[in-house]
Amino acid sequence: MRTYKYVLCLGVICILTLGVYVVYSSSTEEPTFTVQTIQGNPEDQSVKQLQFKFNDPENYKTDYEVMLKGGVEKKRMNYLSEFARDYSDVTDAPRSFRHFMSQIELSRYEQDKEVFGLHVNKNGSWELQSWKRGTEKVQTYSLPKPAKTKGIYYSPFQRTKQKLYVQRIGDVVQKTGTNHIYAIDLKKKTVRLMDLPLQLTEEDEVLAIYQNRVLYRKMTNDAKTRVYLKDNTTSTRLKFLEVEDAWETRVINEGAVVGMTENMTETKVKWSTYDLRTKQFTQHRYDLPKRDANEVQRHTSTIIENNLVYSFIETKKNGVSVIVLDPQTEEVRYEGTIKYNTPKSDLQLNEMTIN
Repeated sequence: MRTYKYVLCLGVICILTLGVYVVYSSSTEEPTFTVQTIQGNPEDQSVKQLQFKFNDPENYKTDYEVMLKGGVEKKRMNYLSEFARDYSDVTDAPRSFRHFMSQIELSRYEQDKEVFGLHVNKNGSWELQSWKRGTEKVQTYSLPKPAKTKGIYYSPFQRTKQKLYVQRIGDVVQKTGTNHIYAIDLKKKTVRLMDLPLQLTEEDEVLAIYQNRVLYRKMTNDAKTRVYLKDNTTSTRLKFLEVEDAWETRVINEGAVVGMTENMTETKVKWSTYDLRTKQFTQHRYDLPKRDANEVQRHTSTIIENNLVYSFIETKKNGVSVIVLDPQTEEVRYEGTIKYNTPKSDLQLNEMTIN
Protein backbone atom coordinates (compact mmCIF):
# COMPACT_ATOMS: atom_id res chain seq x y z
CA MET A 1 0.00 0.00 0.00
CA ARG A 2 2.83 2.32 0.91
CA THR A 3 4.50 1.54 -2.42
CA TYR A 4 1.27 2.34 -4.27
CA LYS A 5 0.97 5.74 -2.54
CA TYR A 6 4.61 6.47 -3.29
CA VAL A 7 4.16 5.70 -6.98
CA LEU A 8 0.95 7.77 -7.07
CA CYS A 9 2.64 10.78 -5.45
CA LEU A 10 5.59 10.45 -7.78
CA GLY A 11 3.23 10.40 -10.76
CA VAL A 12 1.41 13.53 -9.56
CA ILE A 13 4.73 15.33 -9.08
CA CYS A 14 5.84 14.37 -12.59
CA ILE A 15 2.57 15.60 -14.10
CA LEU A 16 2.80 18.90 -12.23
CA THR A 17 6.42 19.33 -13.24
CA LEU A 18 5.57 18.62 -16.86
CA GLY A 19 2.67 21.08 -16.71
CA VAL A 20 4.88 23.81 -15.29
CA TYR A 21 7.46 23.11 -18.00
CA VAL A 22 4.82 23.29 -20.75
CA VAL A 23 3.45 26.57 -19.40
CA TYR A 24 6.96 27.97 -19.08
CA SER A 25 7.90 26.83 -22.59
CA SER A 26 4.79 28.34 -24.13
CA SER A 27 5.36 31.60 -22.28
CA THR A 28 8.93 31.84 -23.59
CA GLU A 29 8.17 31.04 -27.23
CA GLU A 30 9.51 33.83 -29.39
CA PRO A 31 7.64 35.43 -32.30
CA THR A 32 8.94 34.74 -35.79
CA PHE A 33 9.37 37.46 -38.40
CA THR A 34 9.34 37.01 -42.17
CA VAL A 35 10.59 39.79 -44.44
CA GLN A 36 9.54 39.50 -48.08
CA THR A 37 10.99 41.75 -50.78
CA ILE A 38 8.58 42.46 -53.63
CA GLN A 39 10.89 44.76 -55.57
CA GLY A 40 14.14 46.57 -54.91
CA ASN A 41 17.24 45.57 -52.96
CA PRO A 42 17.14 45.39 -49.14
CA GLU A 43 20.93 45.82 -49.14
CA ASP A 44 20.63 49.23 -50.80
CA GLN A 45 22.06 51.94 -48.55
CA SER A 46 18.77 53.86 -48.51
CA VAL A 47 16.85 50.73 -47.46
CA LYS A 48 19.05 48.75 -45.09
CA GLN A 49 19.17 51.66 -42.65
CA LEU A 50 15.43 51.24 -41.96
CA GLN A 51 14.53 49.62 -38.66
CA PHE A 52 11.09 48.65 -37.37
CA LYS A 53 10.48 48.30 -33.65
CA PHE A 54 7.73 45.95 -32.47
CA ASN A 55 6.46 45.66 -28.91
CA ASP A 56 4.72 42.85 -27.06
CA PRO A 57 1.67 44.46 -25.35
CA GLU A 58 1.57 41.66 -22.75
CA ASN A 59 5.22 42.25 -21.93
CA TYR A 60 5.80 45.90 -22.76
CA LYS A 61 9.45 45.81 -21.70
CA THR A 62 10.34 43.49 -24.59
CA ASP A 63 11.09 45.05 -27.99
CA TYR A 64 11.94 43.39 -31.30
CA GLU A 65 13.92 45.44 -33.81
CA VAL A 66 13.57 44.14 -37.38
CA MET A 67 15.72 45.07 -40.37
CA LEU A 68 14.56 44.67 -43.97
CA LYS A 69 17.50 42.39 -44.74
CA GLY A 70 16.03 39.92 -42.22
CA GLY A 71 17.91 40.57 -39.00
CA VAL A 72 15.97 40.60 -35.71
CA GLU A 73 17.29 41.87 -32.39
CA LYS A 74 15.43 41.30 -29.13
CA LYS A 75 15.81 43.91 -26.42
CA ARG A 76 14.45 43.36 -22.95
CA MET A 77 14.29 46.38 -20.68
CA ASN A 78 14.73 46.35 -16.91
CA TYR A 79 14.95 49.17 -14.42
CA LEU A 80 18.71 49.57 -14.90
CA SER A 81 18.61 49.49 -18.71
CA GLU A 82 15.59 51.82 -18.74
CA PHE A 83 17.51 54.30 -16.60
CA ALA A 84 20.54 54.13 -18.91
CA ARG A 85 18.53 54.10 -22.13
CA ASP A 86 19.73 56.46 -24.87
CA TYR A 87 16.82 58.37 -26.44
CA SER A 88 18.98 60.56 -28.69
CA ASP A 89 18.77 58.20 -31.71
CA VAL A 90 22.56 58.29 -32.12
CA THR A 91 23.41 55.07 -30.31
CA ASP A 92 25.84 54.05 -33.09
CA ALA A 93 27.80 57.31 -32.92
CA PRO A 94 31.17 57.68 -31.16
CA ARG A 95 30.93 58.17 -27.41
CA SER A 96 32.06 61.81 -27.53
CA PHE A 97 29.22 62.70 -29.90
CA ARG A 98 26.63 60.81 -27.83
CA HIS A 99 27.81 62.70 -24.75
CA PHE A 100 27.53 66.03 -26.59
CA MET A 101 24.01 65.23 -27.83
CA SER A 102 22.84 64.32 -24.31
CA GLN A 103 22.86 67.96 -23.22
CA ILE A 104 19.47 69.41 -22.31
CA GLU A 105 19.80 72.81 -23.98
CA LEU A 106 20.69 71.53 -27.43
CA SER A 107 18.95 71.69 -30.80
CA ARG A 108 19.18 68.76 -33.21
CA TYR A 109 18.85 68.54 -36.98
CA GLU A 110 19.43 65.75 -39.50
CA GLN A 111 19.70 65.90 -43.28
CA ASP A 112 21.09 63.31 -45.71
CA LYS A 113 22.20 61.01 -42.85
CA GLU A 114 24.26 63.76 -41.22
CA VAL A 115 23.25 64.65 -37.66
CA PHE A 116 23.94 68.14 -36.28
CA GLY A 117 23.82 69.28 -32.67
CA LEU A 118 23.99 72.98 -31.75
CA HIS A 119 24.65 74.23 -28.23
CA VAL A 120 24.85 77.86 -27.11
CA ASN A 121 27.40 78.43 -24.34
CA LYS A 122 26.88 80.79 -21.41
CA ASN A 123 29.13 83.43 -22.98
CA GLY A 124 27.01 83.40 -26.17
CA SER A 125 29.45 81.45 -28.34
CA TRP A 126 28.19 78.47 -30.31
CA GLU A 127 29.41 74.89 -30.30
CA LEU A 128 28.35 72.75 -33.24
CA GLN A 129 29.08 69.07 -33.80
CA SER A 130 28.13 66.83 -36.72
CA TRP A 131 28.27 63.10 -37.30
CA LYS A 132 27.71 61.15 -40.52
CA ARG A 133 25.76 57.95 -39.89
CA GLY A 134 27.69 54.79 -40.66
CA THR A 135 31.06 56.40 -39.90
CA GLU A 136 33.20 57.24 -36.88
CA LYS A 137 33.90 60.78 -38.08
CA VAL A 138 32.78 63.67 -35.87
CA GLN A 139 33.28 67.30 -36.83
CA THR A 140 33.48 70.00 -34.16
CA TYR A 141 32.96 73.71 -34.82
CA SER A 142 33.66 76.33 -32.15
CA LEU A 143 31.96 79.51 -33.33
CA PRO A 144 32.20 83.03 -31.87
CA LYS A 145 29.10 84.79 -30.59
CA PRO A 146 27.14 86.02 -33.64
CA ALA A 147 25.67 89.49 -33.96
CA LYS A 148 22.19 90.22 -32.57
CA THR A 149 21.83 86.98 -30.64
CA LYS A 150 18.93 87.83 -28.36
CA GLY A 151 16.98 84.64 -28.87
CA ILE A 152 16.36 81.94 -26.33
CA TYR A 153 16.64 79.04 -28.77
CA TYR A 154 18.49 78.41 -32.03
CA SER A 155 17.41 75.65 -34.40
CA PRO A 156 19.19 74.43 -37.58
CA PHE A 157 16.72 73.74 -40.39
CA GLN A 158 18.64 73.27 -43.67
CA ARG A 159 22.04 72.43 -45.07
CA THR A 160 23.06 73.54 -48.57
CA LYS A 161 26.57 72.52 -49.63
CA GLN A 162 28.87 74.15 -47.05
CA LYS A 163 26.18 76.28 -45.37
CA LEU A 164 24.03 75.33 -42.39
CA TYR A 165 21.07 77.65 -41.81
CA VAL A 166 19.89 78.34 -38.26
CA GLN A 167 16.69 80.03 -37.11
CA ARG A 168 16.53 82.17 -33.99
CA ILE A 169 13.40 81.46 -31.97
CA GLY A 170 11.89 83.35 -29.04
CA ASP A 171 13.43 86.82 -29.11
CA VAL A 172 13.97 88.30 -25.67
CA VAL A 173 13.19 91.75 -27.09
CA GLN A 174 10.32 91.60 -29.58
CA LYS A 175 11.11 93.72 -32.61
CA THR A 176 9.02 93.60 -35.77
CA GLY A 177 10.89 93.23 -39.04
CA THR A 178 14.11 91.74 -37.72
CA ASN A 179 15.78 88.96 -39.65
CA HIS A 180 16.50 85.93 -37.51
CA ILE A 181 18.26 83.54 -39.90
CA TYR A 182 21.95 82.77 -39.47
CA ALA A 183 24.30 81.02 -41.89
CA ILE A 184 27.12 78.85 -40.59
CA ASP A 185 29.95 78.37 -43.07
CA LEU A 186 31.09 74.82 -42.33
CA LYS A 187 34.31 75.25 -44.31
CA LYS A 188 35.43 78.58 -42.87
CA LYS A 189 33.87 77.84 -39.45
CA THR A 190 32.15 81.22 -39.22
CA VAL A 191 28.59 82.33 -38.49
CA ARG A 192 26.78 85.47 -39.62
CA LEU A 193 23.31 87.00 -39.65
CA MET A 194 21.94 86.64 -43.17
CA ASP A 195 21.05 89.53 -45.44
CA LEU A 196 17.70 88.28 -46.72
CA PRO A 197 15.53 89.87 -49.44
CA LEU A 198 12.76 90.42 -46.87
CA GLN A 199 12.20 91.36 -43.27
CA LEU A 200 10.92 88.47 -41.17
CA THR A 201 8.93 88.44 -37.97
CA GLU A 202 9.25 85.84 -35.26
CA GLU A 203 6.02 84.20 -36.45
CA ASP A 204 7.40 83.64 -39.96
CA GLU A 205 8.72 80.14 -40.64
CA VAL A 206 11.39 79.75 -43.31
CA LEU A 207 10.80 76.51 -45.22
CA ALA A 208 13.77 76.66 -47.60
CA ILE A 209 16.51 78.95 -48.87
CA TYR A 210 18.00 78.55 -52.33
CA GLN A 211 20.46 81.16 -53.57
CA ASN A 212 18.56 84.47 -53.27
CA ARG A 213 15.10 82.86 -53.02
CA VAL A 214 13.34 82.34 -49.71
CA LEU A 215 10.27 80.15 -49.27
CA TYR A 216 8.49 80.97 -46.05
CA ARG A 217 5.21 80.49 -44.20
CA LYS A 218 3.41 83.42 -42.56
CA MET A 219 0.58 83.33 -40.03
CA THR A 220 -1.99 86.09 -40.59
CA ASN A 221 -4.03 87.95 -37.99
CA ASP A 222 -7.04 85.74 -38.75
CA ALA A 223 -4.97 82.62 -37.88
CA LYS A 224 -4.68 81.51 -41.49
CA THR A 225 -1.48 80.28 -43.10
CA ARG A 226 0.06 81.92 -46.15
CA VAL A 227 3.10 80.68 -48.10
CA TYR A 228 5.29 83.06 -50.12
CA LEU A 229 8.32 82.83 -52.40
CA LYS A 230 10.45 85.95 -52.20
CA ASP A 231 13.58 87.06 -54.04
CA ASN A 232 15.28 90.42 -54.54
CA THR A 233 12.58 91.76 -56.87
CA THR A 234 9.33 89.81 -56.51
CA SER A 235 7.09 88.22 -53.90
CA THR A 236 4.66 85.49 -54.94
CA ARG A 237 1.98 83.84 -52.85
CA LEU A 238 1.86 80.05 -53.39
CA LYS A 239 -1.68 78.95 -52.58
CA PHE A 240 -1.01 75.36 -53.64
CA LEU A 241 1.40 74.97 -50.71
CA GLU A 242 -1.21 76.12 -48.19
CA VAL A 243 -2.48 72.60 -47.60
CA GLU A 244 -4.43 72.08 -44.40
CA ASP A 245 -3.77 68.34 -44.12
CA ALA A 246 -0.03 68.61 -44.78
CA TRP A 247 2.08 66.80 -42.20
CA GLU A 248 5.60 68.10 -42.65
CA THR A 249 7.81 69.97 -45.09
CA ARG A 250 11.38 68.86 -45.79
CA VAL A 251 14.09 70.07 -48.14
CA ILE A 252 15.31 67.88 -51.01
CA ASN A 253 18.50 68.29 -53.04
CA GLU A 254 20.00 70.65 -50.46
CA GLY A 255 17.07 73.06 -50.53
CA ALA A 256 16.54 73.29 -54.29
CA VAL A 257 13.30 71.32 -53.90
CA VAL A 258 10.77 71.24 -51.07
CA GLY A 259 8.77 68.08 -50.34
CA MET A 260 5.50 68.12 -48.40
CA THR A 261 3.81 64.97 -47.12
CA GLU A 262 0.02 64.76 -46.82
CA ASN A 263 -2.39 62.57 -44.91
CA MET A 264 -1.97 58.95 -45.98
CA THR A 265 -5.18 57.14 -46.93
CA GLU A 266 -6.00 53.44 -47.09
CA THR A 267 -5.46 53.39 -50.85
CA LYS A 268 -2.61 55.77 -51.62
CA VAL A 269 0.46 57.67 -50.45
CA LYS A 270 0.34 61.39 -51.28
CA TRP A 271 3.01 64.08 -51.30
CA SER A 272 3.94 67.22 -53.23
CA THR A 273 7.16 68.81 -54.46
CA TYR A 274 8.01 72.39 -55.34
CA ASP A 275 11.19 73.21 -57.26
CA LEU A 276 12.59 76.61 -56.25
CA ARG A 277 14.76 76.69 -59.39
CA THR A 278 11.98 76.20 -61.95
CA LYS A 279 9.03 77.21 -59.71
CA GLN A 280 7.35 73.96 -60.71
CA PHE A 281 4.74 72.45 -58.35
CA THR A 282 3.92 68.74 -58.70
CA GLN A 283 1.47 66.54 -56.82
CA HIS A 284 2.49 62.90 -56.44
CA ARG A 285 0.70 59.72 -55.44
CA TYR A 286 1.42 56.04 -55.14
CA ASP A 287 -1.46 53.57 -55.14
CA LEU A 288 -1.20 50.96 -52.42
CA PRO A 289 -1.89 47.26 -53.11
CA LYS A 290 -5.53 46.28 -52.65
CA ARG A 291 -6.44 44.39 -49.52
CA ASP A 292 -9.48 42.95 -47.77
CA ALA A 293 -12.07 45.66 -47.12
CA ASN A 294 -12.64 44.24 -43.63
CA GLU A 295 -8.97 44.44 -42.72
CA VAL A 296 -8.42 46.93 -39.89
CA GLN A 297 -5.73 49.54 -40.47
CA ARG A 298 -3.59 50.08 -37.39
CA HIS A 299 -0.74 52.42 -38.12
CA THR A 300 0.38 54.48 -41.13
CA SER A 301 3.21 56.93 -41.64
CA THR A 302 4.84 58.85 -44.50
CA ILE A 303 8.01 60.88 -44.08
CA ILE A 304 10.54 62.54 -46.38
CA GLU A 305 14.09 61.87 -45.27
CA ASN A 306 17.46 61.64 -47.04
CA ASN A 307 15.87 62.74 -50.35
CA LEU A 308 13.43 59.82 -50.27
CA VAL A 309 9.81 59.13 -49.29
CA TYR A 310 9.47 56.40 -46.65
CA SER A 311 5.99 55.02 -46.08
CA PHE A 312 4.45 52.07 -44.27
CA ILE A 313 1.01 50.76 -43.41
CA GLU A 314 0.33 48.16 -40.70
CA THR A 315 -2.67 45.83 -40.51
CA LYS A 316 -3.32 42.94 -38.15
CA LYS A 317 -3.73 40.41 -40.96
CA ASN A 318 -1.05 41.45 -43.45
CA GLY A 319 1.62 42.82 -41.12
CA VAL A 320 3.60 45.85 -42.29
CA SER A 321 3.85 46.95 -45.93
CA VAL A 322 6.95 49.10 -46.59
CA ILE A 323 7.48 51.41 -49.57
CA VAL A 324 10.49 53.62 -50.39
CA LEU A 325 9.99 56.11 -53.25
CA ASP A 326 11.90 58.79 -55.12
CA PRO A 327 10.00 62.00 -54.25
CA GLN A 328 10.46 63.58 -57.69
CA THR A 329 10.32 60.69 -60.17
CA GLU A 330 7.97 58.46 -58.09
CA GLU A 331 10.32 55.55 -58.80
CA VAL A 332 9.92 52.67 -56.33
CA ARG A 333 13.27 52.08 -54.65
CA TYR A 334 11.93 49.29 -52.45
CA GLU A 335 8.68 47.50 -51.69
CA GLY A 336 8.27 44.69 -49.20
CA THR A 337 6.37 43.29 -46.24
CA ILE A 338 7.15 42.29 -42.67
CA LYS A 339 4.92 39.53 -41.32
CA TYR A 340 5.07 38.11 -37.84
CA ASN A 341 3.71 35.06 -36.10
CA THR A 342 3.50 34.95 -32.33
CA PRO A 343 1.93 32.08 -30.39
CA LYS A 344 0.92 33.89 -27.23
CA SER A 345 -0.12 37.46 -28.05
CA ASP A 346 -0.32 40.06 -30.77
CA LEU A 347 2.61 42.34 -31.54
CA GLN A 348 2.31 46.05 -32.26
CA LEU A 349 4.54 48.26 -34.37
CA ASN A 350 5.89 51.10 -32.25
CA GLU A 351 7.95 53.07 -34.74
CA MET A 352 10.05 53.15 -37.89
CA THR A 353 13.51 54.66 -37.56
CA ILE A 354 16.23 55.49 -40.08
CA ASN A 355 19.67 54.73 -38.68
